[in-house]
Amino acid sequence: WQQQQQEKLRLQEEQRKRMQEEQNRRQEEEMQRKREADEKMRLEQVAILGVRKVIQKLQVATLKSLDEVKGELDQVLAQELWKTGSHADQLKNEAVQQTERAKQRIEYEEEQKRVAEERRKEFERIRAEEAEARTKFLEELSGLTDALDKNARALKDMLTPALEKDASLATAERAIAAGEGEVGTSAKAACKACTDLMVANKSAVEALRMSSETKADMIGLQERIHTGFVNVFLTGSKVQKKASAMKRMNKRCETFDNYAGAKGITKSSIAKYAKGEQGFELSADVVAKISAQLGDKNGSIPKEHYQQLKICVGVAREEEASRKRVEERKKRMAELEEEKKALQAELDKFLEKMGELDAEVTKTLESSTGLQGKITAEEPPSDSDLADEVEDLQDVFNSLKEKIGNICQEVSKLIQGADATLQPLARLEGSKVELKGRLFTSKLSQVTFALLMVAEFRAKQAAKELEKLQASSVELIKKHMAAKELNMEDLFKAADKDEDGSLSKSEFVTFVKGLDGCETEDSKLESLFARIGGESMSKESFLRLITVRMKVTKETLLTSDFSLSTKESRTLRRLLEGEFVEVQVGPTKDEKDLTRIKCCAVKDGLVGWATVVGNTGAAFLEACEEEKKPAEAAAEPTPAAAEAEAATHAAPQKTEADKEGTSQE
Repeated sequence: WQQQQQEKLRLQEEQRKRMQEEQNRRQEEEMQRKREADEKMRLEQVAILGVRKVIQKLQVATLKSLDEVKGELDQVLAQELWKTGSHADQLKNEAVQQTERAKQRIEYEEEQKRVAEERRKEFERIRAEEAEARTKFLEELSGLTDALDKNARALKDMLTPALEKDASLATAERAIAAGEGEVGTSAKAACKACTDLMVANKSAVEALRMSSETKADMIGLQERIHTGFVNVFLTGSKVQKKASAMKRMNKRCETFDNYAGAKGITKSSIAKYAKGEQGFELSADVVAKISAQLGDKNGSIPKEHYQQLKICVGVAREEEASRKRVEERKKRMAELEEEKKALQAELDKFLEKMGELDAEVTKTLESSTGLQGKITAEEPPSDSDLADEVEDLQDVFNSLKEKIGNICQEVSKLIQGADATLQPLARLEGSKVELKGRLFTSKLSQVTFALLMVAEFRAKQAAKELEKLQASSVELIKKHMAAKELNMEDLFKAADKDEDGSLSKSEFVTFVKGLDGCETEDSKLESLFARIGGESMSKESFLRLITVRMKVTKETLLTSDFSLSTKESRTLRRLLEGEFVEVQVGPTKDEKDLTRIKCCAVKDGLVGWATVVGNTGAAFLEACEEEKKPAEAAAEPTPAAAEAEAATHAAPQKTEADKEGTSQE
């Protein structure tokens, strides 16, 4: 037994060792496969990185290096692409795409370079042309400036003697004449030529002033041109001003000599001078005052005080004018005060007139309120009584509106015609009248509302009267149909005397007046005709007027014949609860005392006979009070119809007519 146990243990130990060795072998194989896979992945990544590194070079490749990079890419693809495994197609596509993009980018960059080079050349050409034009302009301006200097100096030499202190008027006039001669004309023409050239070439002037090479030359030319302008125009202006001053002085001396004696203007000549030269008569007091202020011991005014004499006379004249203006202003103020009183009186009168209307407006409001109360009462007055009251109220209302409008219009005219100085007062006082008018107008709007309410009430009453008249007329026509046993076609033929397919007003009135029991006035029937048909009434309108529509209140049958007992009578279909039919003939009682009508089902247009009331008093149809299009009956039968249908299948087979006759009996 011990040997067996030892052998068993030995075998177990050997089996354990074999299993351990097998497990170690498998682990070693698994690790070897993993190392191989990792190595393969590493080699793929190295190859991918190598390929993409060359692909990235395409992004910065130039026109010269593009072929070299493409060759390098082809070489690395041939050497490394097979090592990239599943990424080979993706890398190949990337290489193709990047190559195409590099070509497009390089073409775009080369095009931009070409365009930039063309622009640079064009810019240099323009700059060269502008520089040449500026040089030409500078030369031309320089030549014109030389001509201006020459002519301006010549003109200044001719004008300078006239500016000397002891120069006479004749010298100044000769200088002015010389300035307007050939030399002056040439100098002015040279000034204009320089100015026109600089204005026409403003950009060239600015460019020359900005350039360090030509700045000094350009500024120098402008200074010379300015000096020429001064010599030509300013010097000539000075000569002309001096000549004008000398002329005024000579005229002043001449005027003084006309009124002066040997020692000057005497006291008696001062008044003559004021009257003759300034058109103003001096009073004796003013003459004495001027003589005392400006004259010598004898009262005579010397030539050196002549200017002060002119000033004194002018002051005296202005003082007199001021005094007259004050008097005119006082007179005007007095006139305005009178106009103001008159204006105030007129406005007060209009305000008083407006106040007199207050009682009338209040009374009118009370009348309108009473009229509103009448139409809302339980028993409103008749239309004729209302018409009289409305007419009276409307007349009073229109009269008040006219009076208020006239007063406001007169006030507006008064304000517009008032003096400009009184306009603020007129508008202020007039606004009181206008405010009163607006207040009355606002109150009268309640009357307008009341009149509208009454008009609406009368229109509704008239519509109700016409509805009653229509209902009574239709009732008479139906009684006539039943008495004469007429159908719709025969009834219309009886009314259409001229057989033109429509009823005129006279035909309609004659037909209705001829019915038994009709006592309606012709004018009311004419109003009814106008309400229904207008100018003429078509056949459809007439038939629609007298068409009776009934509603199925309990399921019944639509049969082909009037009597349910005849063999020829057959059931067309069931009339379901809620359906509508239009009566064509009847109602008439049959031999079983059933009230029957010939009708047309609105749902499908089927025409047949139906029972209105059974012989036990059960109602199957009822008249519709309102003329309206009913909704189609429901497709599903009602519970009562379902029960009747079930009973039909369960009971012995009978005709539909027998079943309805039994039910109605």
